[in-house]
Amino acid sequence: MNLKTGLKVSIDFTMSVLFLLSLAYPFTGRFPHEVLGTALGIFFILHNLLNAGWYKHSLCGEYNLRRAILTGINLLLLVAMLGLILTGIFISRDIFSFLQLGGSWTAKRWHSVFAYWGFVLSAVHLGLHGGLIAPLFKRIFPSDRLIGLYIAAGLTALYGICTLFYWKVFSHLGIGSFTHIPRGRSFLSFLAGHLAILFLLSAGRYLLTCAWPFRKKSSGENSNA
Repeated sequence: MNLKTGLKVSIDFTMSVLFLLSLAYPFTGRFPHEVLGTALGIFFILHNLLNAGWYKHSLCGEYNLRRAILTGINLLLLVAMLGLILTGIFISRDIFSFLQLGGSWTAKRWHSVFAYWGFVLSAVHLGLHGGLIAPLFKRIFPSDRLIGLYIAAGLTALYGICTLFYWKVFSHLGIGSFTHIPRGRSFLSFLAGHLAILFLLSAGRYLLTCAWPFRKKSSGENSNA
């Protein structure tokens, strides 16, 4: 892993952490939420600057089904992030309050929708780094301990599936719903549950990519965005 690749991976993981913390708005409050959201926007810009070549390569070469799906995921993530940033600025009452945009109830609803779509799509997007991380774990952990690691990964994924329904994540993907906090649940349980969802989606994307029957890249394909 060279320096630029390591920087890309670090930024992607940092964005995922910022997403998790930003979704916890009912626990953090408004001002920390805006600080986290602003930081997320800055890292998103850095991510795109480092991967600017992807936009150029996306116009080159032939498209097979695999490449079309991966490109579609990236473009949907781009739309979600732009929508998240724009609605965040529009409804800001602290950091961008000097713009006096005021915001609206509709903008707040769309901000929540963009946030959860961005979280889901960024988790799927994060799975592209599995090819770098999986071999690293194999080098760090002895072969006799890998079974335990696989069991832990399976249990985490199972917890992520349960959390998807418990925290009603699917309902947040449609307009009209805000972050659902079951009564009596703590900030740590929220983070643990959504971290498991993050792992579930990223690991699922990695495994599906590995199992794809037509893994050979078409000319000009570049999924490292």
